Amino acid sequence: MSKKLIIIITIVALFAIGLAVVGAQGNGNGGNGNGNRFGAGNGLNCDPQQPESCANDPQYNAYNYGGMGFVNAQDGTSWNGQQRGRMNRGAGVNGAGFYASLPPATVDALPQNVVDLMVSGWMDEQHAYAVYEGVISQFGDVNPFVNIQRAEAQHIAAWEFLFDRYGIAVPEVPTFDVPQFASVTEACQTGATAEVANFDLYDTMLEAFKDYPDLYQVALSLRNASEFNHLPAFQQCSG
Repeated sequence: MSKKLIIIITIVALFAIGLAVVGAQGNGNGGNGNGNRFGAGNGLNCDPQQPESCANDPQYNAYNYGGMGFVNAQDGTSWNGQQRGRMNRGAGVNGAGFYASLPPATVDALPQNVVDLMVSGWMDEQHAYAVYEGVISQFGDVNPFVNIQRAEAQHIAAWEFLFDRYGIAVPEVPTFDVPQFASVTEACQTGATAEVANFDLYDTMLEAFKDYPDLYQVALSLRNASEFNHLPAFQQCSG
């Protein structure tokens, strides 16, 4: 074998090795759209390439199932639109991608206890929206209330989407007793307390909705938005 042929073979081999390294880096650093979010050092206790291993990981679930209502409380960007859309999971700021990804209805009519929980969830979102509107009226367009109120509007729309799907009449919005606060900090403290209190309602929903995948997905999404986005924002602004 000539020296020239040996050099050519060596160059080709090194080029092939370089391509393999680049390909491995692409897969590890976001080649599948998950690398930067779920790669090494991200705090997950599971392998996102094997979703079944992440079933109980709250961070993973928050990203994958929390889309609608994930409005960044600090800068107002919308997970279900700008961010999830760029991750090929959303479809615009109105969350069309989320609705399109919902499982189909499994029954024509829901039992009354399930309907009552859906109405309770819708009413809770309406109450929160009214309280945040009161805070904004008191203190101006302050965050995180402006951005979280946007999320509450998305949550209300999600329930009403399900109401329409199952032929449930949308209730009239009652007049809520909206408190006055001494400061934004006090309002944030109240908001954080309310988010924690809502976990019981969401957990009750998840138990009751387990036979209705579309309802379950919405309830899980709302719970994740509450725990992983709204609660930390209120805790931060409450000091």
